[in-house]
Amino acid sequence: MTRFAPTLASIAMLIAIAAGAAPAPPLPATNPISWSGDARFFVAALDSIHPKPYREYRRAAWDSAAADLDKRLPTLRYCDAVAALSRLVGMLRDGHSRLDMLSLAGHGRPTLSMLPGPGFDAIYGIEAQVFADGLWIVRATPAHRDLLGSHITAIGGRPVGDAVKALAALIPSDNPMWGYYVLPAFLQTPGFVAAAGLSPAPTSPLQLTLSDPGGTSHQASLDPEPRDSTTRWAEADANLRALLPLTRSLPGPFSFADLNDSLETVFVRLREIGDQRGGETLAQFDKRLFAHVDSIGCRRLILDLRGNGGGNNYLNQPLVHGIIRRPRIDHTGGLFAVVDRGTFSAAVSLSCDLERETHAIFVGEPTGGAPNSPGDPTDVKLPKSGLIVRVSTVMWYGSDPRDPRAFIAPDLPAMPTYADWFAHRDPALAAIGGFRPPAVEDDTPPNEHWFSKKKIYAKVPEIAW
Repeated sequence: MTRFAPTLASIAMLIAIAAGAAPAPPLPATNPISWSGDARFFVAALDSIHPKPYREYRRAAWDSAAADLDKRLPTLRYCDAVAALSRLVGMLRDGHSRLDMLSLAGHGRPTLSMLPGPGFDAIYGIEAQVFADGLWIVRATPAHRDLLGSHITAIGGRPVGDAVKALAALIPSDNPMWGYYVLPAFLQTPGFVAAAGLSPAPTSPLQLTLSDPGGTSHQASLDPEPRDSTTRWAEADANLRALLPLTRSLPGPFSFADLNDSLETVFVRLREIGDQRGGETLAQFDKRLFAHVDSIGCRRLILDLRGNGGGNNYLNQPLVHGIIRRPRIDHTGGLFAVVDRGTFSAAVSLSCDLERETHAIFVGEPTGGAPNSPGDPTDVKLPKSGLIVRVSTVMWYGSDPRDPRAFIAPDLPAMPTYADWFAHRDPALAAIGGFRPPAVEDDTPPNEHWFSKKKIYAKVPEIAW
């Protein structure tokens, strides 16, 4: 959630102390014996910076974890030390607070930047995605294009469900859905794979047990490859002639299209919450959208927030107000919000606004972020290792302050299978098409929607690994 830069004196003081210390040496590629003290420094930083550092663990648990890690750092491999610090940050249960390796460039696929140690200067040449029916390879470098469309059933000899849990433990997140979203980047990174116990060393091959489209099981071994931004990755569905679904084909950062049905449905794709320098602002887009909605007599609006990593939630208001002013669409069955594991930060704030102020029906998967969550991270440089940790500075309440949810659950669950993705089917649109409003309108005010048992006790979907 990018808003205003923090100005608290305590933040400035801590950063000044870190900046005034002796410059941190480049990250060493050997055992991180010189990193001792970084874990305690991080925990001390939480006191001055993070708005709610002890939501999940009491301070004594943090002190104990930091002291234990500082004691172990001299004995750890480089990859294990990086992973251990990431796991420590993950105790916050805050996806905004994380090692500054994760990038959501263009609000597209999550990627991890390089580090100079072994295991972080190369990648495994596949991208695997979690679907309702497991982990499947959807992209690959030319050397591994023969693996496209394979179902991963084991990693490093461990059942894939167990392997995913081991990797997810290293990913700071609000909830498991964000872990699923970021998982492909971690599985590509030999250092994290080794730290999760899925390979012997950060230079080792990635050993996969695969099931091909015909159901035949076989083994694959992938050596780490140099990172090369010019590599042309192959897509599993590249040769399919079927048109891409709107969620994948409409251009960013925001666009819309008519579905040309009896309800004059307008499908809106919001890939980020932000203004483009020199381009159309989100407010200008909202104005153009509602002018079109009014001109055609639109009676159903679909807002697609899938993969929207957020931005500036102060830009959400014109869109929400525009909906509220149009009862033609703001009623049960007239307004749908499609969300998934990649709906995060300011996009979750927009989801909260819609849940609290409108009659939107949520479709898809649980969001990757929590309704009430920390945000606006600032960078903290660990003095010994030189690693940069992003630490949240503000607690944002998009929902009721008592709302305990770790995500916004869909009213109409619609998680795609690999077959859906490959065939370019959109189960979320199918669910919306099959929705029929109840005979008796629910008179619960929107600001109480969060409190329903269905919302409060919703669980993360089970994956058929």
